[in-house]
Amino acid sequence: MNKQKGITLIALVITIIVLLILAGVSIATLTGENGILKKAQLAKEITDQKQEEENAILKQYEDLLGIEGNTELPDNTETTEAGTIVKLPNKWLTTIPDEVSTDNGNIVIPSKKIANVYAISDGAGNTVPVPYGFYYVGGKVESGVVISDNATDKNKFKGQEDVPAGASYNNDGTVNQENSELKGNQFVWIPCEAKDYAKFNFGLQNATVWDTSTNTGEKIPIKKYSGFYVGRYEAGTSEVTLSGNVKWENASTGSSDSQGWGWQNESFVSSKVTEGKITSKAGEIPYYHADYTTAIEMSENMINTDYVQSGLITGTMWDAMMKFIATDKSNYSDLKSSNWGNYNNNTVITYTAGRGRYLTVNSSNGSTSNVAVSDNSYHYGIRTTASSEEVKRKNLYDVAGNMWEWTQETAYLMNDSNLIYNLRGGSFNDVYTGGPVCYRAYGRANLAATNYGIRPALFIK
Repeated sequence: MNKQKGITLIALVITIIVLLILAGVSIATLTGENGILKKAQLAKEITDQKQEEENAILKQYEDLLGIEGNTELPDNTETTEAGTIVKLPNKWLTTIPDEVSTDNGNIVIPSKKIANVYAISDGAGNTVPVPYGFYYVGGKVESGVVISDNATDKNKFKGQEDVPAGASYNNDGTVNQENSELKGNQFVWIPCEAKDYAKFNFGLQNATVWDTSTNTGEKIPIKKYSGFYVGRYEAGTSEVTLSGNVKWENASTGSSDSQGWGWQNESFVSSKVTEGKITSKAGEIPYYHADYTTAIEMSENMINTDYVQSGLITGTMWDAMMKFIATDKSNYSDLKSSNWGNYNNNTVITYTAGRGRYLTVNSSNGSTSNVAVSDNSYHYGIRTTASSEEVKRKNLYDVAGNMWEWTQETAYLMNDSNLIYNLRGGSFNDVYTGGPVCYRAYGRANLAATNYGIRPALFIK
């Protein structure tokens, strides 16, 4: 008898079950929580998010700089024109967490990148970060790049290594704001790598005794941007309102008026300032009689946006600035022994342009010598900011002389109520051999001396 071969009912059922299992596995692989389709969907969402980030950065350029958001920015080369907006280095982007919700309810937290700066070329192949709200004025990294918070100053001296103060003076030596070429607050870029950002001993008294540590928090933006901004001038007072009238004496005529401030009047201590902000502009009466608290407060209140915060210059910034402006890089002799700056170094300075406010200046020759002459008067003189090219180095003004400038660091504790803080830069009543530009002086926090002033810095967020 012949037997017919074929699939049994049991085998058929088993085969169907296996096929169903395989189908279920395939469907799960495609559509499950970790399925291929879901992964593809998530990848698309993340890709779309990254594209949105790029579009957001380009939108910043469009909204804040007035250029088309879809413009492809050029690479920076040595032939790129100064002031050109170029591609943003990746390390200048700020990474923040950003939640992304998927259709199935998953929350993925990738990163979102934004920029607080845009990049400009200095015309020599160097890329400089410019905070939003500021504009490139001129200069190169080697000579000092100048930026301003006034759009009318944009590219005013682009490509020029030397950027003039741009101030126009009236016949009495005060500034004429309407005729001045530069209108905004100006800051200068100090290039510095994080590895080089530290206090430096220039070999003078106080250099090894006080103020030798560096706040590590300062190094974070230095590492990111490879530099920092400082005020181009000593802090000015054209926008500061004081309580009451304060007299000053005219050097030429001996007459007095209430347009300025007198020698021994502590006008600018915080209790006398009613409103207004310090400035960083040429041709202004500098902020003098500043105590430490006032220096901190006025510096911080100057500028605060989503992108930058102003503050008082630190001692480490000062040392890095000294290295930058020094012409003698071997032993910094020009910072230690020259008569550079507005010091009381027995020279005769005639106050024509750039005249500030003074005690009793010799009207016959404008002398500021710390020598009692026949009238038994001392002849100190306070000059306006950027009063002459003699007080300029690397597009920075007033670093040497006029005011001792407060820095943030504590020198030492005198007692529970009197912290001692460092002062830098010399002043109009210190001979250069006793107080050169890199010397570290010190003063009580509550002391508002006539020759104590302010220099703001700009901290990129």
